[in-house]
Amino acid sequence: MNLTASLTRVRSALRPNQDSGTSTPIQVLIYIVTYAGRGFYAPFIGLYLLSVGFTPIELGLLTGVSALVRLVVSPWINALADRAGAHRKLLGGMIGATGLSTLGVVALLFKPWLWGMFLIRDSTDVPSAALMSQLSMTSYGAGGQGMYGKLRAMGSLGWGLATITAGFFISIGGYALLMVLSGVANLLMLPFLRTFPARTVEKSARPTHTPKRHKAFWLLMAANLCFYMGMNAMIVFSWAYFKDYLGADDAMVGLIAALMGLSEIPWMMVMSRIYKRVPVRKALWIGIVGQAVFFLSMALLTDSALLIVFGIVRGGFYAFQNISLTVMVNQISHPVNAATNQRRKRIEAGEVVG
Repeated sequence: MNLTASLTRVRSALRPNQDSGTSTPIQVLIYIVTYAGRGFYAPFIGLYLLSVGFTPIELGLLTGVSALVRLVVSPWINALADRAGAHRKLLGGMIGATGLSTLGVVALLFKPWLWGMFLIRDSTDVPSAALMSQLSMTSYGAGGQGMYGKLRAMGSLGWGLATITAGFFISIGGYALLMVLSGVANLLMLPFLRTFPARTVEKSARPTHTPKRHKAFWLLMAANLCFYMGMNAMIVFSWAYFKDYLGADDAMVGLIAALMGLSEIPWMMVMSRIYKRVPVRKALWIGIVGQAVFFLSMALLTDSALLIVFGIVRGGFYAFQNISLTVMVNQISHPVNAATNQRRKRIEAGEVVG
C-alpha cells in the first residue's frame, strides 16, 4: 500500500481539536509577529554579540555548541510532547522561552550569561516554527498542505517588515533595542496560541504504539542534516560578512534581509499550484541546489549592491526548499509524531529568512 495515500486517509479521519477556536486571521497575525521577531533578531544577533566583546572565534564556538544542544535536547523534549499529545503546550513553552531568552541577551552583559541566553533561544526558536507549521496544517484538515504556503508567506512578510525598519530602530537604541522588540513580539503572541489545535491527533484516535517512521523519513533527515550543517556555518557570519567585507551599513543589512524575505512571498503563495506541475520531491531539490549556488556566489562578490539582486533571486529557491521540506515531512510521517518530525532543523542556527 502506498505510504502517502495511507497517511492521507489517516489524516482525513482525524479532525483538528475543536476546542482550539481555529481562526485564520489570528494565525496570520501569529505568523507575521513571530517572524518579525526573527527578523529583528537573526540578522543582527551576531553583530550585537561582536559589539559587546565577542570575538569571531567565540561566536563560531557558541554556534557549534548551540547546534549540539539542539541535537541532543530538542528531540527528547519533543518525544515527550508526542507521547503526551501536548503539542500546543510545547509550542507555547518554546515561544515563551524564546521571548524571555531574547530579552535576556540585553539584561546582563556577562559572557557566560549571554552564552546561556543564546543557547536557550537557539534551542527553542526554530523548533517552535517547525512545530507551528505542523499544527497549522492540522488546523486546516485535508487542505492543510495547500494552505500552508500562503500562511508561511505571512511569516516572510513579517520578517520583511521588521528587517526593513531595523535601521531606524538601531539609530534609536542600537542592536539592543532590536533584541527587546524581538523578545516582546514573541511574548505578545502567547495568549493567541489557542487558535492552534491542542495536538495533532486526538487522544481517542492515538495508536497504542508510536508508529515507526518510514525509511524515507530518515533518508530525508540525513540529507537535510548535511545541508543545514553547511548552511549554518554560512549564516552565522553572513551578516557580519556583508558589513565588514562588502561595505554594507546597518540600513543596507536590513534592506538585504527584507528583500530576501519579501521575495519569498509570491512563490510561497503559489506553491500549491506549482506542485500540480512539479512534484514535491523535485521542488525540494530545486530549492536546495538553488540556495547552494546562492551561497557559493556570495563568496565571489566584491560589492554589497549585487547582494540585492542575489537576495531577490534566492527568494524563490528558499520557498521551494522550505515549503517542500515541510510538506514532505508531513506526507511521509504519521501525525502522532508531529513534534519529533521537526528534527530536520535542530542543527540549524536560524533560518536565513524567518
